[in-house]
Amino acid sequence: MSFYLGSPAEKIVAIADTGSDLIWIQCKPCDECYHQKAPLFDPQASSTYKVVSCNTDSCSALPRGSCGSASQCEYNYKYGDGSFVDGFLSSETISFDTTGGRRVQFPKSLFGCTHSSKGTFDENDAGLVGLGGGQLSLIRQLGSAIDNKFSYCLPSDQTNAKSSLNFGSSAVISGSNAVTTPLISGTPDTFYFLNLEQISVAGQGAVAVKPASPGRAGNIIIDSGTTLTLIDDDTLQSVESKVKSSVDLKQVTDPSGDFSLCFDVSGAGGNVKFPDITFHFSGGAPVVLHQSNAFVHSAQNTLCLALISSGRIGINIFGNVAQQNFNIGNAIQNPTAADNFYSEITPGNFEYLMSFYLGSPAEKIVAIADTGSDLIWIQCKPCDECYHQTVPLFDPQASSTYKVISCNADSCSALPQGSCGSASQCEYNYKYGDGSFVDGFLSSETISFDTTGGRRVQFPKSLFGCTHSSKGTFDENDAGLVGLGGGQLSLIRQLGSAIDNKFSYCLPSDQTNAKSRLNFGSSAVISGSNAVTTPLISGAPDTFYFLNLEQISVAGQGAVAVKPASPGRAGNIIIDSGTTLTLIDDDTLQSVESKVKNSVNLKQVTDPSGDFSLCFDVSGAGGNVKFPDITFHFSGGAPVVLHQSNAFVESAQNILCLALISSDAIGVNIFGNVAQQNFNIGYDLGAMTLTLAPTDCANM
Repeated sequence: MSFYLGSPAEKIVAIADTGSDLIWIQCKPCDECYHQKAPLFDPQASSTYKVVSCNTDSCSALPRGSCGSASQCEYNYKYGDGSFVDGFLSSETISFDTTGGRRVQFPKSLFGCTHSSKGTFDENDAGLVGLGGGQLSLIRQLGSAIDNKFSYCLPSDQTNAKSSLNFGSSAVISGSNAVTTPLISGTPDTFYFLNLEQISVAGQGAVAVKPASPGRAGNIIIDSGTTLTLIDDDTLQSVESKVKSSVDLKQVTDPSGDFSLCFDVSGAGGNVKFPDITFHFSGGAPVVLHQSNAFVHSAQNTLCLALISSGRIGINIFGNVAQQNFNIGNAIQNPTAADNFYSEITPGNFEYLMSFYLGSPAEKIVAIADTGSDLIWIQCKPCDECYHQTVPLFDPQASSTYKVISCNADSCSALPQGSCGSASQCEYNYKYGDGSFVDGFLSSETISFDTTGGRRVQFPKSLFGCTHSSKGTFDENDAGLVGLGGGQLSLIRQLGSAIDNKFSYCLPSDQTNAKSRLNFGSSAVISGSNAVTTPLISGAPDTFYFLNLEQISVAGQGAVAVKPASPGRAGNIIIDSGTTLTLIDDDTLQSVESKVKNSVNLKQVTDPSGDFSLCFDVSGAGGNVKFPDITFHFSGGAPVVLHQSNAFVESAQNILCLALISSDAIGVNIFGNVAQQNFNIGYDLGAMTLTLAPTDCANM
């Protein structure tokens, strides 16, 4: 594949490989390298070239990396055929041609500047472009810029034809002859796993393919960088048997020793006829391989079945011969293309809890869902000075994928309160508005979610806090907290393009044991005649989802104008699932209280807890307590009607209070989770909009 590298830009032609991640190019000086025809890339001649430090997050993403003499991130990459490349992880401007004749640039793209190499590379290759699913691949780096979609069409290797590798909307494949199968998340995340169910030959009874082991990903990967197709021995022998019964030619031994089933075609002239071989992928996706995809010339007049055993490497591969003359589109926006993934939501003690899985092997975690903070943190062993929790603490030592982040890493600097531990570990000291705190080490781990299809989707190397000290108002049912805010360390920002920057939740009443879901991606889009949308406003800190609240009206009385944000500031209220009550400034609160008093014909009483400023005695009202609707008018013409259960709460027996309190002590207005109950609330961080639709969350 071709692209441009550096400033000024040099055209590069390199191997397109969906089976690896690192982009690497041979660079000057390269004394111990394979010979290439084109000039070596000269990093010293580019004004945008930069070597990456070995203390960065990107360096830690290398499967085999080390620290060079000048703290440069050095890689040592080996491939399945024994080839290797060594060099320095670097950043550079990568550019592509467009259909309009311009070039589009992607500055600070990560690539490897190779200074030592050996193997089966060709002199026409200047390097290799990893198109896999891992963090360093071209596809993951382009990410949302290409909507996580790409496609390619490999012309026959018997021609000099050219084709295109397309990105984004131009990579969408459709039509009556197109078939679709799920991409399955697995380990390593480099590979695009598929599930191959059967292989049939010339319409004969299909051969069942050995399924993936329990708990593993699909049973085959698709790899443009591997030539032949590899399948397990049992399946291969069954397929070979069916091919033999379909081909009326003399069998011969392969002179190269690579293939186990070959035929002598010397006497067949131009009438060689070989059977179609159909690969049946899950989701009802039959892929018919004609002769040119399923049989290759090993020598003159010797044609061989282009399937070989995967036993030596232990993984099935759908190779590039089989892929020729198919338009193949990979949409990795949702890591399980056929499924939607979600988190279960349950009411807690004045909070809402969400479930997910952490570690390898995966442990189910239930933690507070908080749109008002960023850090994901879980209580970890040892945790001697921590609040009590009923479930066992997460044991990082029992997980094969746990790793502590260095205090020199970029992600460590994203912590608002961080320090460097005794072993150069990134230590956090997190405080919340109610005085609660947690201390621990920023770490990376595999986070997983359930899907509607019954599988789990994994997100390796997700950042979270392993808490070893805590104190505050946390409940024993909480194993920690999931930050769903807008900052760099939040779950939402980490999932990012994988969920198209969309999520939604529906909070059931805290007076029930009902469960609901926090949805991600396309399943988080909310629409309908009762839905209203208001802008999300960027502000500081970027954790908070700011809104603009224009007015509050009570029972249709004249609306109270809400104090606007100060000049140059963001919106005047934030939406926060981690705060129970709604907080507004004193002036607005007093005006709203005045209108509520006029609408409620009950005796006012003092709140025994001291939290609320307007309460009523409902002891004599029986079951006929009627309180007014309170409407929050957000900008963009978005009225949100709060009925009694959203606007009034029971402070004590027979005492019902207005669930609005003053924000003056903390200086920020908050739309809390009582007000949010029984609304389906969708966040679109790409469009920067918030959509709310009244819904019975218990019946979603």
